[in-house]
Amino acid sequence: MSAKQDYLSSHFEQSRADVAEYAGWIEQRYARPALQKVQSSYQRHPFLSVFAAVFILLSLLPVAIYIGLCLFTLTLLLLLGLCVVVLVSITIALALGFILSLTLLTNLLLSIFITFFLVVAYFSYKIVSAGYTDGFDSARLQILGSFHALFSRVQITMNQNPPKNNAPAAGEGIVDISRSTSPNSTVIDNPEANSAVPNIEDYSTEMKLEKEY
Repeated sequence: MSAKQDYLSSHFEQSRADVAEYAGWIEQRYARPALQKVQSSYQRHPFLSVFAAVFILLSLLPVAIYIGLCLFTLTLLLLLGLCVVVLVSITIALALGFILSLTLLTNLLLSIFITFFLVVAYFSYKIVSAGYTDGFDSARLQILGSFHALFSRVQITMNQNPPKNNAPAAGEGIVDISRSTSPNSTVIDNPEANSAVPNIEDYSTEMKLEKEY
């Protein structure tokens, strides 16, 4: 414990000696020459020296206030400039984002229009090509085939994504087993759904038979 105290005491003495040496250096270098200069000036011009001392003492507070106000104004201008830069940047970003949104919306509508035009052009080309090659009946078959494919896709999509929270009505969807007497008989739950889509194969067979007759 004594060794630690001795170390702290020696360190404190070393620090005190360094501070005293630095203070003595400042005194010898600046304080004493300034004091001697003031004394010599007072001895030569006493009234002027008193006036200068009073003026300097009275001017310390205004000079300090002036420096503080200048620093405050500079800091305030820097903060205001930073806020203005941030606000202008946000405004420009919002304006550019609005322009980008309008551009993307325009591209979306243009993509829908171009896609619809290409689909219509493709089906029109197939129908015209079929009519030019095999006649009006083939073109009509091509139209029916296109509608059949479209309705089939819509029906498949509706079957894959049934509406939610759609409870069946009372007695709906119940199949009477007593009506089916044969073990090989097939019960059709909803015959209207299958009859809504035209059978293109039967229609084409009928058209071929009409051509033969």
